[in-house]
Amino acid sequence: MKGIILAAGKGERLEPLTDYKPKALLPICNKPLIEYQLELLRRYGIEEIAVVVGYLKEQIDLPDLRWYEDRLIKGTATALAAARDFIDDEFILMYGDLFLDVTNFNELVESENAMAIVKVNDVSRYGEVIFEGGRLKGIREKSGSGSGFVNAGVYHLPPSIVDFAERTIASARGEYELTDSIQMLNEHAEVKVIPLKGYWNDIGYPWEYIDANLYMLDRIGFAIGENTELWDSAIIRKPAVIGNGCKIKNCIVERSVVGDRSVVGEFSVLKRSVLMSNSKVPHLNYVADSVIAEGCNLGAGTKIANVRFDDAPVKMGIKGKRIDSGRRKLGAVIGYHVKTGINVSIYPGVKISSTKWIEAGSLVNRDI
Repeated sequence: MKGIILAAGKGERLEPLTDYKPKALLPICNKPLIEYQLELLRRYGIEEIAVVVGYLKEQIDLPDLRWYEDRLIKGTATALAAARDFIDDEFILMYGDLFLDVTNFNELVESENAMAIVKVNDVSRYGEVIFEGGRLKGIREKSGSGSGFVNAGVYHLPPSIVDFAERTIASARGEYELTDSIQMLNEHAEVKVIPLKGYWNDIGYPWEYIDANLYMLDRIGFAIGENTELWDSAIIRKPAVIGNGCKIKNCIVERSVVGDRSVVGEFSVLKRSVLMSNSKVPHLNYVADSVIAEGCNLGAGTKIANVRFDDAPVKMGIKGKRIDSGRRKLGAVIGYHVKTGINVSIYPGVKISSTKWIEAGSLVNRDI
């Protein structure tokens, strides 16, 4: 059996984290997301794997894989069709932004013509799956509301799905949806539905990226890389994952990920956050419930607020809209190679685009 991972999309909702890195390579506890997916497939004997690439395709360069480019990047159906030459037998298909830790993946591998589903509290972001007796009845693409079962983005499919993908027409959203292709397949051969058991995260928003890291932190507990300098005065509140070549000085690191060659300096606090590689929070900084991408430097006294005065859920700008994160604590998302001057204050839910420099003493209360 073969495997295919769809990793062509830009991941616009995750900006600025995808400014310089495809979402499949975003690190989860310092390991690229796609490596978790490859490990899952190989655990179940799937060794022949193809990746459909598009945005920043040259970065996804892993050994022993086949590569296909989706030149259209118009939806999951066009991405699958790009791998037509690879598909000559049944295969497992995964979307490239999924982080999974499930206990019954074998059920999907052992079932022909099947799609995985998962129960969520709000189906409006997903394709709501209607089924009866373990058989697919229909999929409502991002039009439902309330709790229910949704498409989990993992399938066991026959080669004939490619023909249906190439016949799929654009949806009202202007995309070629693989779910439409699946419903066409279902008219010819019944598609089973398999509820996944365990952890599932469709990493669409920055706070979901934080969630995936926090979940994996709990699984790992504590890890520290080679050639990392850990001061005796540093307070590490586990779980924590610290990369290679870091400097962890007289500071507090609590339930956080620190990337390779990064610095958490004197009297700084890093809580429930992801600090990517080659970034520094070196002096008197407070970072909580936030993501700081690679190559950043926070000036002394830079603080990131993570709670609103009115205790309302924090909203964040996503593709031109203010989206409710549904959580009381959420800090900032800072892109690549950002620098702040001394004594900068950043409001909850703010996003700072890559390469921005923030003047000393600034109050950042909107996206930059």
